[in-house]
Amino acid sequence: MRRTWRDHLLPATLLFALMLPLRHGFTDDGFIHVQYARNLMTRGEYSFNPGETSFGTTSPLWVIALAAAARPFGTDDAFVHASRALSWLCAFAALVAIQRLLEALGASRRVALLGALAFAADAWFVRWSALAMESSLAAFAAVAMLLASVRAYDDRNGAVRFGAAAALGALVRPEMYLALPVFVAGALTVRPRPSRAWVVAGLATAVALLAPWLLFAKWHIGSFLPNTAGAKSGGLVTDPILFVAKLVPVAKIVVGTQAVAVLAMLLDLAVSRRRAFVLGRSFRFASLWMAALPAAYVVFDIQVLSRYLLLITPAVCAGGWRSLESLTRRLSPRWATRALAVACVIAVATNAVFYARVVLPPSRAFSEDLMTPLAGLARYLRAHSDPDAVVAAADIGYLAFYSHRRVLDLGGLVEPETARLRAAHDYEEIVAEGLYFGVRGYPHVDYLVDREPVPDRFDGRVINGHRFERVYITEVRNLGIRKPGTFYYTLYRVTPAAL
Repeated sequence: MRRTWRDHLLPATLLFALMLPLRHGFTDDGFIHVQYARNLMTRGEYSFNPGETSFGTTSPLWVIALAAAARPFGTDDAFVHASRALSWLCAFAALVAIQRLLEALGASRRVALLGALAFAADAWFVRWSALAMESSLAAFAAVAMLLASVRAYDDRNGAVRFGAAAALGALVRPEMYLALPVFVAGALTVRPRPSRAWVVAGLATAVALLAPWLLFAKWHIGSFLPNTAGAKSGGLVTDPILFVAKLVPVAKIVVGTQAVAVLAMLLDLAVSRRRAFVLGRSFRFASLWMAALPAAYVVFDIQVLSRYLLLITPAVCAGGWRSLESLTRRLSPRWATRALAVACVIAVATNAVFYARVVLPPSRAFSEDLMTPLAGLARYLRAHSDPDAVVAAADIGYLAFYSHRRVLDLGGLVEPETARLRAAHDYEEIVAEGLYFGVRGYPHVDYLVDREPVPDRFDGRVINGHRFERVYITEVRNLGIRKPGTFYYTLYRVTPAAL
């Protein structure tokens, strides 16, 4: 039967209803992207601070898309609106694509619909899609790669399509470079093995598509990979016990929203063993990808956020619903349809409750505070400081975007010098002892934005030869789900103590 738009209406409606309460949402990382996009559009350079090329964003394709979308309008607000519009559109595109993925994996149209509903209700997918990040584009790129992987080991064309999809994904999130060695691992383990020429063709396609960007990044920016890769890594984890301990919270993030899918895959493996769906040829890459990416995060001690795992959520969801379909039809053909419907209701209901109680309140509160009091702080700085003033801060996106001032990134995401400082000292030590004074390339720091649960802790103090004077203060209700409670953002004017 021919697919129509009605096949996607119910999942799209569910996703829209869940995203709607966060329709005005945004994040500080989102402002980092739009800051890069604005400089790319207005100055033709890939930079956070104007005139200083840097690789401080994880998603060059997202930055380019934002610059292109906002260019006809040319205002600051256009970048924010473009980010929201593109994020929502990519979320709906990912939803359509996962139904196609399930059907390509052999699911019936009904099961594809149920799987899409479960994906649409995923609390992390809803949250990050609504908050105008590149996360929904990353999820779409992941689904596109999985769709291409279904026949990637069957012929040359399938391998080439996979290479193209993997290259697209790598330009959205750098973790997706890992898809290429995973593709090779799948080719070595699947039976019968694909032709070596097919595998080479897939890899060559990815390299050919990525080469222009990599050459440009090295020539224009000076680095193949973003600074964030090093800033968010704590080093290699080689202790097996520590590895397992760090893997547990990563697994909790996935299981928290995809418990039905994970349980279905485990049950199918226990019952069907070698005939389990996740061990099949068409799902070989996806199975390895689900294991490899979390393992890489843990091995490199990456500070994992829920949005990072949206790169494997489509594989978990698709594998789970195909496993559940296979299992129910094998064990109870008569009750299979009802069992699948009940499983879908459970998946959607549990995600809806988790989203409403845990995810939505802090996400909405921080978004509101980011767009009003924090943006107000940045606008105050713009109105009351010299154009060449430098401000040091940990949350840098909103600050640079609205203040139009040069920002010294204390988080080490944009500035490699502060990344090296962060490698030797923790954040509190850097701020409390004024270690950011004298960072190479920043001969003076004129302001500091301090983010702490207490206000005014530096007002009137002299730190590292500099006097601090509070000039503005505001507060936010939380810093996200992991950091509840009120935080104060205090803007200090910094002057040499001798003066």
